Amino acid sequence: MPSLITYAAIVATLAVAYFKAWPGIRAWWKDFNHRYRVTDDGQLIIPMGLQALRHIYQTLITHRFNQFYDIEWTALSPRYSSKIALNYINLKPGKNFKIDGDDAFYVEHYTYREMYDIVLRLSYILHTKYGIEKGDTVTMYFMNKPLFIFIWLALWNIGAIPAFLNYNLKHNPLVHSIKVVKPTCVLVDATDCEESFNESKQEILDAYPDLQVIYLKDFELLPIIKDPSSPEFRQSDKVRDAGVQAWHPALLVYTSGTTGMPKSAVNSWRKCFFAAYLFPVPMKIYETANIYTAMPLYHGTGSILGALPAFEQRGTLSLGHKFSVSSYWAQVRLTNANTIQYVGEVCRYLVEAPETEDERMYYGKVELAYGNGLRKDIWPKLKHRFGIKAIGEFYASSESPFATTCREENGTGVGAIRNNGWLADKFLGATIYTLVRMQPDDDNLIYRNKDGFCEEPHTGEKGELITKIWNPRDVKTTFPGYVNNEEATYSKVIRDVFHKGDAWVRSDDLMMRDGIGNIYFTDRMGDTFRWKSENVSTTEVENELLELDEIEYCAVVGCKVKNHEGRCGYAVLQTRSNNEESDEELKQVLDKVADRVITHLPHFGRPCFVRFDTIELTFSHKISKKRFRNPVLPAGPSGTQKVYYLDTKGKRYLPLDAESYEQIAREKIRI
Repeated sequence: MPSLITYAAIVATLAVAYFKAWPGIRAWWKDFNHRYRVTDDGQLIIPMGLQALRHIYQTLITHRFNQFYDIEWTALSPRYSSKIALNYINLKPGKNFKIDGDDAFYVEHYTYREMYDIVLRLSYILHTKYGIEKGDTVTMYFMNKPLFIFIWLALWNIGAIPAFLNYNLKHNPLVHSIKVVKPTCVLVDATDCEESFNESKQEILDAYPDLQVIYLKDFELLPIIKDPSSPEFRQSDKVRDAGVQAWHPALLVYTSGTTGMPKSAVNSWRKCFFAAYLFPVPMKIYETANIYTAMPLYHGTGSILGALPAFEQRGTLSLGHKFSVSSYWAQVRLTNANTIQYVGEVCRYLVEAPETEDERMYYGKVELAYGNGLRKDIWPKLKHRFGIKAIGEFYASSESPFATTCREENGTGVGAIRNNGWLADKFLGATIYTLVRMQPDDDNLIYRNKDGFCEEPHTGEKGELITKIWNPRDVKTTFPGYVNNEEATYSKVIRDVFHKGDAWVRSDDLMMRDGIGNIYFTDRMGDTFRWKSENVSTTEVENELLELDEIEYCAVVGCKVKNHEGRCGYAVLQTRSNNEESDEELKQVLDKVADRVITHLPHFGRPCFVRFDTIELTFSHKISKKRFRNPVLPAGPSGTQKVYYLDTKGKRYLPLDAESYEQIAREKIRI
């Protein structure tokens, strides 16, 4: 019988062998974990599973989808009631940051309890004075400020549906945006937006004469709703919840889309739940988060994926009035933010800006920068320059029911919109979203095999991102689509994709998957491009240009500009005289074009470049844009095209040459 010494020798031998092999095991595990990201999946499974169970319980048992309840619970909780929910930083009247430094700013602070009480008092005013009831749709024309947040939550308390208008819109796009949702009233930021709104007010009332226009002034309203003696209104739970389902609209956000005027995208209670509770899990947004954002709240980025995660995770939202490169890090520092939100251009502006004392003081204090549209080459520069621990890139759209997420700390996933683990990849691909191959000779058409079904693209091959509809017989329970626009809603739906009877939602965006499953955005499809962090509808721009008597046809496409994020507007024009006018006459046409786009289009929608050319029509009398796509600056592929650029200071179009284009590329001339 072996002695204890023999057993000890065997154990010692095995131990020595194990430790000798340990470097190899460790290297194998490192490679395996990099490829399949097992630890990433492990960190997601339990918290994501718990939140999924929470939503199932909410859907089947409580039927309480309104997130006002969660904010109310936080505000009345002894643990969180005195915690800061909202910081707001803005310039003092007459002050200049470059001259006055920190003294140029004032910062307002609101605890969860203070915010809740203010919301109840504001609810009383909106309900009793202005007659807003449960089920009403209320449009908001507001800049970033606490009153935006208070109105939003007050409408949720009442049971009304807020619709966030882009305050850059005027004239036709604004009229359409209001009319399409059939609101009870429009609430106007009288402090910052009254003058802009009034440019289009008569057009709005002509189109929608029963609309109630309510101007709200900060300095008049805030003292009332901050006064503890002011009356409060809390809607009855029974009234607030009556008839509400998870797929019903929680709020409306506008998107340009591809059919002309802005469309109002339904953002359901389910989508808001995912944004508030599921989105923060892979992004690692916890109650310790203090999120600074100067992104406009009328966008889903700032509101749905900015404010909601902050409040529902019981963190802090630090709100900037609007983005400023020069004072950005001062505002982050003065609000003590540890998380910042971006869109791609913001990051480029920050990286290219001169170094400041504020960024040196705050180096390494931001744990997460998250947003969408961050360029791959800017990504590591942003992290290294400002000492940011992690980048959180996501992909979402105003109408999409889900978002992808990529949190990058160690280099895995730089430039990606998703970098989940292998198991999460398979689960999401089967239940949430995936990619489909496109026709080899046409990126706008989805490929179908001989059996009539779609296929997933190979590694490195472009494919369109599509989102699964859980109940194909009732599309709107997953994809509510657009308000009062059934055609646009169902045009996004594709059926019989991987098997008979399934249904998916098209994104109109092309992606690419790498060898370890990361997904990267490659390009937008169709007639929409993104410029200055906004989606621009080419049809909308074309409609404005065609209002000019001198223009017979026009084609607007997105154009890449050296050192600039996204694509800007590039208009090809054909006059009624087939471009045979004299140089002086063409100059007059250009002056009218400049006046039209500056007056009637938001700054991001104005064509930055224009040229005259013959525009061909297809057999169905549609304009063929194929040869105009991907224009080459400054003078086309041949170097002989005569192109004009929009001089924003002079408000006119000027000839573009190599020198002026280089100045645009270096941002000496801003477009």
